Amino acid sequence: GTNKEFCCLFYTSRQIPQKFIVDYSETRPQCTNPGVILLTKRGRQICVDLSKKWVQKYIGDLKLIA
Repeated sequence: GTNKEFCCLFYTSRQIPQKFIVDYSETRPQCTNPGVILLTKRGRQICVDLSKKWVQKYIGDLKLIA
């Protein structure tokens, strides 16, 4: 991941299609809302909740590719 300085104020409620996701980074431990920031092909950064099953799957798949 790249963006350790970001915190998530809120999470997106909808699932992002996996084909749009190219990378991820985890938020800092100091953040009140721990989360994951997904990076899309267009360069958008989207906060998601790590407890969601689809988020865990995407991260697992990205780790396999890296």
